[in-house]
Amino acid sequence: MLGTEIVIRFTWVSVVKVLFISPAVVVPICFLLYLPWDSPNAPAWVQAVGSIAAIIAAWLIPYQHEQMRVRKQKEDLLASVAWLALRVKNSFDHMAGVIQRSEPEARDGWLFLSEPSDWAIHRDAAREFPLVGFTRDEISWLLSLRSVTEFGLLCAETLKAWDFEDSPNLAQDFPHNDGIVFHRPQIDWVLGQLPLGLRRRDSV
Repeated sequence: MLGTEIVIRFTWVSVVKVLFISPAVVVPICFLLYLPWDSPNAPAWVQAVGSIAAIIAAWLIPYQHEQMRVRKQKEDLLASVAWLALRVKNSFDHMAGVIQRSEPEARDGWLFLSEPSDWAIHRDAAREFPLVGFTRDEISWLLSLRSVTEFGLLCAETLKAWDFEDSPNLAQDFPHNDGIVFHRPQIDWVLGQLPLGLRRRDSV
């Protein structure tokens, strides 16, 4: 039986709501309400309460900033994934079109645009994304992106070295046609899984 992954997400608002109904908050508030505020020792109580509040604030403020920093870093990483996925899709479509045209001139134009070098850059960029900090679904996107870029580089190297005199029918004889059929939908799937806002931002 497969294990079930349970992901619990907290927002700042939900944490505050929970704190307000938590015994750790309610009990001290009730205690403060019944303190002898009209006694000569009231200034000392006020100072004690202020010190406690300052300690809590000193912990909460850095914690909130750290959470915001982590969230922003995650959003930036996902935006980079979306940008790379869009670039990979365009490169894959272009290369597949060149293969289907089966013309030396089309391949030479593709070489002029440095497409083989682009695929090496895509592959290296996909490898650089860390898997730490991502959910299981997001990791599946990254692994699919890595797989597509590895295969794309293989295709690019094969196309770059293709000898049209020996095998003029590139579209039929290209050895990775089955792989193109398999990998091409993967990049569309990755783009489809990314948040819509990221896809819109990186398509501009």
